[in-house]
Amino acid sequence: MTPTQRRRGLVACIAATITVTVTMGLTMPFLGIWLENQGVPVWLNGLNASVQMMAILFLVPVAPRIIKRQGLLRVIVIGGIGMLVTIALLPVFPNVWIWFPLRFLLGFFSEMLFTAGDIWLNQLAEEKRRGRTLAIAAVFQHGGFAVGPLAIGYLGTDSWLALYVGVAVIAAGLVPLAIGRGTTLAITGDHRARLVYFIRVAPVLMIAAFMFGLIDESVLALLVVYGLRKGLDEAAAGLLLASFIVGAVIGQLPVGWLADRINRTKVIAGCIAIALVMLLVLPFVAGDRFLSTVVMGLMGATVGSTYTVALAMMGERFRGGELVGITTCFMFLWASGSFIAPALSGAAMALVGPDGMPVLAAFLSAVFLAILVREIRRAKPALPTLSG
Repeated sequence: MTPTQRRRGLVACIAATITVTVTMGLTMPFLGIWLENQGVPVWLNGLNASVQMMAILFLVPVAPRIIKRQGLLRVIVIGGIGMLVTIALLPVFPNVWIWFPLRFLLGFFSEMLFTAGDIWLNQLAEEKRRGRTLAIAAVFQHGGFAVGPLAIGYLGTDSWLALYVGVAVIAAGLVPLAIGRGTTLAITGDHRARLVYFIRVAPVLMIAAFMFGLIDESVLALLVVYGLRKGLDEAAAGLLLASFIVGAVIGQLPVGWLADRINRTKVIAGCIAIALVMLLVLPFVAGDRFLSTVVMGLMGATVGSTYTVALAMMGERFRGGELVGITTCFMFLWASGSFIAPALSGAAMALVGPDGMPVLAAFLSAVFLAILVREIRRAKPALPTLSG
C-alpha cells in the first residue's frame, strides 16, 4: 500500500468512526433528559439506555461473518446508514417502548461500524508508527463525544433539533468513504470470534478489554452524580466529566508515542498505576475545582489511552481473519464490562456513600495492575546461570 493510499484510507476511516462517538455522545444524554422530562421512571430510563450497549453483545457472534462476506468498507457503509435511519426514527416514534428496539438497532449498527473501523485502522497503520497512528485517530474519536453535549447545550432538548444535527454529522462523516476505496485488505484465514482461544493466546488483551470496560464505565456512568453527592453544583459536577474527556483527548498522542518505543504491556500498566493513584486521591480533592480538574484530566489521559494501546497490540500480533476475530472478542468483553459497571458503581455508592464509586474503580484498577505486573514478570527472559 502506498503512503498516499494510507493517508486516504486513514482520513476516510477516522471520519467514519467519529460518527459513532458523536452518536453516543449525543443520544445518551439527550434521550435520557427527554425521558426524564416526560416523567419516565429512572429505572426504565436506565434500562432503555442499557439496551443500546447490550446490542454489542449480540453483534459479536455474527460480526466476523458479516465482515468476511461484505468487506470492511461495505460494513461501515451499512452501519452508517443503519445509524442514520434509526436516529431519524426516534423523533417519529417518541415513545419509550418503541425506543427499546430502535436503540438496540442503533447500538448494533454503531458497533458494527466501529469494529470494522478499528480493524481497518490496524490494517492501515505501519508497525513502527502504529501507536501514534491509532492515537491520532483516538484524538478525533474522543473529541466526537464532546459534540453531543455541546449540541445539547446550545440547542436544548425542547425540540428534536439536536438529533437532526447528529444525523447531519453522521451523513457528513460517511462522505469521505469515497476516497477510501481500495485501501482495505482482504480478510484471509480463520475469522471466527473464538473467545476461549483468544483468552488462551492473548490473555492480557482479553483481560484488558473487560477491565477497561469495568473501570472506564464505573467512573463515567455516575461521575456527575458523584460530584453532586459530594456537594458540588451542576456546573462543577459537569466539569469533572469534561476534564475526564479532555484528558482522554490530550493523553492519546504522548501515550501513543510511548507505545511505539517501549513494551506496550508496560505502557498499559503505567497508565493503570497513575489512574489508581488518581482514584485514591479524588475523594480528598473533589471539592477543589483546580485539583479535581487535574486529577480527572490525568485519569482520563491514562484510562482513555489503554484502549488505544491494546488496539495497537492486537494489530502488532494478529493479521487477516485473526485480527477480525480478536477485535470482535475484545469488543464483546469491553461491552460486558461496560454493561456491568454502572450497576456495580451504583451499588457501591448506595452501600458506602459517594466515595464508593472511586473506591470500587480503584479496587478494579489494583486487580488489573497486579495481573499486568505478573504478566510483565513472566515475560522477562530468565537470567543465564553460571556453570563450572
